[in-house]
Amino acid sequence: MPALGHEIVRLEEVSSTNTLAMQRPEYLERHGVVVLARHQTGGRGRMGRHWASLPGRQLQFSVVLHPAFPAHDFPAVALVAGLAVAQALESELGLHPQLKWPNDVLLDGRKVCGILVEGTTGAGGKPRLVVGIGINCLGSSDDFPAELRDSLTTCEHGAGRPVDCEALLRAVLGRLDEGCRRLGAGERPALLAEWRAYGLLGEGQRVRLPTQQGHREGVPVALSPEGYLLVLLDDGTRVTQVSGELEWML
Repeated sequence: MPALGHEIVRLEEVSSTNTLAMQRPEYLERHGVVVLARHQTGGRGRMGRHWASLPGRQLQFSVVLHPAFPAHDFPAVALVAGLAVAQALESELGLHPQLKWPNDVLLDGRKVCGILVEGTTGAGGKPRLVVGIGINCLGSSDDFPAELRDSLTTCEHGAGRPVDCEALLRAVLGRLDEGCRRLGAGERPALLAEWRAYGLLGEGQRVRLPTQQGHREGVPVALSPEGYLLVLLDDGTRVTQVSGELEWML
């Protein structure tokens, strides 16, 4: 298969790069194509959450995958993408990112990158994955709406210097390409072990899980072999959180 990013479609403005990649066969049917936009008017995260777009100051792109790994590895793709971003931020900018399960990258406790993986079917009913990645590259928290400034940051702020967005894009794509090839080679356990090195797990971290009666709280202690979050509840029960429907109490 061609490397991820062998072709980058650069657009000025779209509603959502993920939506566009899934709706246009000329993108969806070509493994490794990247759809990148300077501005997203309807960018979204998990569970329909809105993505705050800063034109020209973010990397906002989607990568089309024709997975060469089995369906039971699909849940790990968001973790592999987060790992790729974390490794690129570390190698390119000397930053010390952390990963918040399942799909956020943090710097000093603030979100610098969000990831949304969506699945669909292509020609002949074959599975397709679209990996949407949004990285806050330039500027500072002051550039975001007031209600988001305490929770978001940028690479430039973390590094204390301007960021070469193009170099960062290539670094992320290279890491993601490597991760996907390793998934295809059966290296999910090793990739999850690398994720754990950046992951917010163990003592000092707390999550709140929704229930029909309200919520339960506990400590995220580990990843399952599939890449799900294992939580030790305050009552001593261990549960496996499959979906991202939880609140981190950071």
